[in-house]
Amino acid sequence: MSSYTMELRKVCDIYSREEVESWFSSYNLEDYLTEEQIQTITAGGMWSKQKLAKKIVDHYYMREIGLETPYLFRHFAITKMNEIMERKLPLIYSKAIEYDPLVNVDFVEEYSKNIIGSNTGSKTSTSSQSREDSETIDVENDVSTSSTGSSESTSNNTSSGLTVNSDTPQGEISKSTILQGRYASNTSANENEAEITDETQTSTSSTTDNDTSTTRELSGTISTTGTDSLNGSNSQSEAFRRTMKGNSGSITTVQHLIKQFREIIVGADEEIINELNPLFIGLF
Repeated sequence: MSSYTMELRKVCDIYSREEVESWFSSYNLEDYLTEEQIQTITAGGMWSKQKLAKKIVDHYYMREIGLETPYLFRHFAITKMNEIMERKLPLIYSKAIEYDPLVNVDFVEEYSKNIIGSNTGSKTSTSSQSREDSETIDVENDVSTSSTGSSESTSNNTSSGLTVNSDTPQGEISKSTILQGRYASNTSANENEAEITDETQTSTSSTTDNDTSTTRELSGTISTTGTDSLNGSNSQSEAFRRTMKGNSGSITTVQHLIKQFREIIVGADEEIINELNPLFIGLF
């Protein structure tokens, strides 16, 4: 039976056990831990605010509260839990981290490098070429000429002459009579008749060979000038990852690691429960 105040079980009867347990879990994990740390604690499923609150109520269930009224007890219980959990939650988080106690080297080294560049340039090239050529041209002309001609001419020439010398000019004398030698003292007569035919044939043939050789020399210089422009970009990536995990052996031995692991095992919940002892009347 309670002698001075009310036992915690009586408070549970008045407010319900769930209500009393909520006084010991009325704090926010976000006020003392990061989101990643909270996920680490809850992922293992080994600890929660509700489990701790149940342990506290079970531990002090038959103890008298150290304050005059349950309302005062509620106020100081909430206040005390916030003060304690600010210190104990990081310890609870460290216990929730999974690790191998026999491994004293565990790190990952990563290195990456990206190189992005561009290049712009121009190149000028000049070339010259001299050229000397000679060329010989042979020209051959064969000219053949032939001509054939003919001409024919015919001419008739008739001539007659009469010379009469008469002592008796009174008498008429005909030409035929005179040519017969009558009645004339002296006559002289001649008659000529000639026919001339001239036929001429002409044939002419000539051949002319004309061979001509001509030499022509050519010389010159060819110059070429050009400019090339270069534009481009390049990208280069490098990645390096180094992982080291295990026991180096030069820092500490396996036995020493096991000893350290045992020493750091602490009962965080037990320490929290013991720190709540001032809220209850001491046992005599």
